[in-house]
Amino acid sequence: MSDVDLSKLRKWIGKAKQIGEPPTRESTSQRPDHGRDALVQFNVKVSAAVKKRAKQLAARDDIQLGMLVERMLDLYEKEYGALTDTTRKHR
Repeated sequence: MSDVDLSKLRKWIGKAKQIGEPPTRESTSQRPDHGRDALVQFNVKVSAAVKKRAKQLAARDDIQLGMLVERMLDLYEKEYGALTDTTRKHR
């Protein structure tokens, strides 16, 4: 083994001892739970231009793409009407 200066390593390990407990899951949740359904994957194919517009809009408004889709659906339903039977499950 080579001669290594352990003083720097001791200082680094000492810093780790000063760290407190990690935050709780509830305190770090990014979005509040409003009784919404569980999140699922939603994959669609769109043109590169549509993808770019969606990402830019989400970035501009500092929201996630999923929130942008939710808002788009809300506006669509306002314009064209909401579904009448949302209890049926579709694939």
